[in-house]
Amino acid sequence: MSNLIKKVAGNATVGDNLPLIMTLAMLQEKGFRIGRLAGNRTFDSKIIKAKKKSLKETGLLVPAIIVEAEDAIDEGLEVVDFETNETVSEDDAKSYVVLVDANHRYKAHLELLKTDNSYSGEFYFMFPLQEISVAKMLSEINIATNPWKTADFGRGAAMLLDEDLPLLSAINDLTAKGYSVDAASLWLTFEKKISKSVLVDAMNGKIVDKLRDTKNIENGQKLLSAARKSFNEDFLAKRYLADWILSKLKDNEEGKSSFIKKMCNFLSNIDRHEANKIEKCKGERGGDAKETLINKALNSLWEQSNSSVNK
Repeated sequence: MSNLIKKVAGNATVGDNLPLIMTLAMLQEKGFRIGRLAGNRTFDSKIIKAKKKSLKETGLLVPAIIVEAEDAIDEGLEVVDFETNETVSEDDAKSYVVLVDANHRYKAHLELLKTDNSYSGEFYFMFPLQEISVAKMLSEINIATNPWKTADFGRGAAMLLDEDLPLLSAINDLTAKGYSVDAASLWLTFEKKISKSVLVDAMNGKIVDKLRDTKNIENGQKLLSAARKSFNEDFLAKRYLADWILSKLKDNEEGKSSFIKKMCNFLSNIDRHEANKIEKCKGERGGDAKETLINKALNSLWEQSNSSVNK
């Protein structure tokens, strides 16, 4: 860190014990480009819109934290160019600094520069005040202040961990499509196994056994694949259908393998008209809750399906 500070600021050193704030123009003048960590959280268009409004009204209130790309790569983290999304090689790393936080603010800043002629704001950066690993820094910034959604911790853990965790990868694939972590856990583990605390621990290098459990991933993906033939993804991303399926699994006396096959056949053959009615169920004031109505509709179809098979 200190070498880059000297390059940018001339006579400044880490020993000054003062935050060194730099503008984007200053970094660019010295030949530096901006990168980001490849596994950092996915951009949210709503957040970017809000950041644009804030930048136009008040400017940047807090500098973004950056580190040298070489430091991040040395820790085994993948760095990509912020604008092109191309991987930064070790040879090119000397020309990059990496945003550890403020990714949404910086993206909002870039979009404003491209689309709003009235915007002339500057963007500010600073190096961290403490010399700790990039991984630990990322964890502390996002856990101590808790700005992330639960799903973001899953992607953060996948980025920081060396161990291949198929369950974590499968959960991240679903949360990227809008599934809650609770729903993803139900589909892939058949239990409410994976919580925010499990993912936070993983970001800190503490991997619990339940995150290594792969026994239900394949069956869960089979059920999801079958359900997608009848239901919209938005509905599947919530817990209703997964909860109902698991309630039937608990009552099942045929064995898991037979149940999975039977349930997949049932889900894939639900008439789209019936599926649409289930998706649009709404709770009734003074009456049944939404989940109760959904369960009643599914139970009715399930009973019809079983009775037709037994005839």
